[in-house]
Amino acid sequence: MKKFVLLLIFLVSTSASAGTLVELGGTYMSDNLSTSEAKKSSKYFYNVGVLFSLKKHIWGGWNYSGISHTDSGDEELSFSSQDTGPYLKWQFGRNELYSLGAAYNILSRASFKSGSDTETWQGTSFWLQFAVAPEVREGFHIGASLNYYLASYTKKTVDNVESSTSNSKSWIFPMLMLTKEW
Repeated sequence: MKKFVLLLIFLVSTSASAGTLVELGGTYMSDNLSTSEAKKSSKYFYNVGVLFSLKKHIWGGWNYSGISHTDSGDEELSFSSQDTGPYLKWQFGRNELYSLGAAYNILSRASFKSGSDTETWQGTSFWLQFAVAPEVREGFHIGASLNYYLASYTKKTVDNVESSTSNSKSWIFPMLMLTKEW
């Protein structure tokens, strides 16, 4: 892991003079169903990426993202995760209108709560993004993206007891985003 971090720092420092891109994105969804049994659901996702120019229109860097889902009804279920890992982005089209991004989050830490039971999960996640973001000012893009998130968890901790597990979380969602390029 230390070698990977040192390699990443080297790549970032050598390419930092070529260009920097900062990306922010987020989505929030809420749903209420009123029947004899009320149901509520809320979901959000956010990301912050710092990328450096590797080649023309190709960026590489680091991503930090968070996700949360809460469903309530008979029993409350909640899931939240913070993920971080390397991030690649390719911009294409006239004025870099389109982009494809992929992040492999080498660390994904989640909390899952069902009723009064709480578990902590650890694993990895993968996030894909297709975005359409027109340039509104030089180097500044605002737009929307379609995203796919998949996390796989191999460790779980309950009451300070760690064990193996095979849990996963996936979600397809839209997101608003903005990028600034220097």
